[in-house]
Amino acid sequence: MRSVFVLLVIVLVISFGGVVSAQQEAVDAYNQGLEALNQGRLDEAVNLFSKAIEIDPVDHYAYNNRGVVFKRKGEYENAIRDYTRALEIKPDYLAAKVNRGIARYRKGDFDLALDDLESVASKKKKDAAVFATLGLIYKEKGDLDQAAKNLKVSLTINKNLVTAQKALAEVYETKKDYEKALDSYIKLKAVLGKKGDTQDIDQRIDRLRISYVKELYDQGLENYRLGNAKKAAALWTNGLKLDPNNLQILRDLGLTYYKLGQYQKALEIFDRAIDVDAGKSEIFRVRGDTYYKLKKIDKSMEDYDKALAINSNDSICYNNRGLLFHESGNLDRAYEDYSKAISIDSSNPSFFENRALIYINKGERVRAAEDYRRALELTQDEKVRKGLTSKISILGGGNINGLEQTGLSSERLLGSSSSDSIPGQQLSPNQ
Repeated sequence: MRSVFVLLVIVLVISFGGVVSAQQEAVDAYNQGLEALNQGRLDEAVNLFSKAIEIDPVDHYAYNNRGVVFKRKGEYENAIRDYTRALEIKPDYLAAKVNRGIARYRKGDFDLALDDLESVASKKKKDAAVFATLGLIYKEKGDLDQAAKNLKVSLTINKNLVTAQKALAEVYETKKDYEKALDSYIKLKAVLGKKGDTQDIDQRIDRLRISYVKELYDQGLENYRLGNAKKAAALWTNGLKLDPNNLQILRDLGLTYYKLGQYQKALEIFDRAIDVDAGKSEIFRVRGDTYYKLKKIDKSMEDYDKALAINSNDSICYNNRGLLFHESGNLDRAYEDYSKAISIDSSNPSFFENRALIYINKGERVRAAEDYRRALELTQDEKVRKGLTSKISILGGGNINGLEQTGLSSERLLGSSSSDSIPGQQLSPNQ
């Protein structure tokens, strides 16, 4: 009996020793597999994790990590199979579910990937990779709002996650939300600046800045045309922060300040425009209009002269300079400028009205009446037509005192533009 007991003990010790030896072998293979994986020796890692699984078929860690190797090799079917087996062994193993969701995304199985990742995202612990991948999936599916929402969550967890930051910038760019896209690319550049070349991002930022400035300009123009000049000015001011030398914005912002009666601001903007390009006759002309409003007549005259030296076919400028001569009593020079304006553009009724006043002052009522008739032919506004008809009648009756008292100030034309893109084709002092 004693000898039997001793034999049993020996058998049991040998048996347990074999189990311990096999478990250790599995652990060694698993650890060696991790080392191979970390060093990028992927084929070797597959063999080692497979050895660990062969020894211990219910090792969910080994299945998960072999799946990681397959995923890095681009063998997504094999990866998904291993992650699924890990979850069969341990259903609450979140790492395997995250990995399977990412592998499904890379394979293009977006709906199945969403099933995995949304279930993980609902857990208390937040994972930046989960939300980043969700954002990428929604981006691929065209749901840009959900994409942005998830990508922003991922970046609150890890602000240096390049993939999420780049995808978020692209989402905003696709949505034409240029302000947010620009901000996202600038943040991406800050992250990439620590890691490598940013030339592509610099090009994207430059392109977006151009698009955003154009959007701000268009929005400003739309607001101006809807009667919201203050909003237009605010939008254009933001545009100048991104592109301080944008002549189109400088010109229209200056004209808008002019229309709002903020002449000093208009002057400052026109000064900036001339600093950018002193070859634009139109800018000198509208600055001359502004100086007129500020009662700086000499400077106004200087700017009109400069404008005409650059562009001798600026009919508006001849007309406006004629007004200065007219008000100073130099009727001959005023007549010359009004006539020159008409010779360049015979379709503007205001030019004829202004010259008619010169004829009146010279006692040439027939010619004055002719100019008023030409203005009447060119005018569509019924109220203005009624006034012109009255003036023609007065001239026919011989009493011109009333005309002499009211004509000049009511017919002054300032700030007109030859460009359709400038707001307010004619910025009159009576507006």
